[in-house]
Amino acid sequence: MERVSGKVTSKGQITLPAKVRRRLGVRPGDRIEFIETDTGNVEIVARRKTLADLRGIVPYDGPPLSDEDIVRWVDEARSARAEAALKSARKS
Repeated sequence: MERVSGKVTSKGQITLPAKVRRRLGVRPGDRIEFIETDTGNVEIVARRKTLADLRGIVPYDGPPLSDEDIVRWVDEARSARAEAALKSARKS
């Protein structure tokens, strides 16, 4: 296991070395979790944004939505986008 180090700034920010960023697959905007183990060590875990992180950011006053409703809306949006792409290709 290779050992790498980072630097803590005066504001408490940490610079993750490039090797660590690549290993974790993190990109700007991703969250990093620091988990203390029973032995006192700290594990670093990358937490990428998911659709679940977006839940609640848009106000909605209607009836509860089912997973089926959402899948249907996504399918409809994809179909509309595919049709628009076909029309555009035909014009070319």
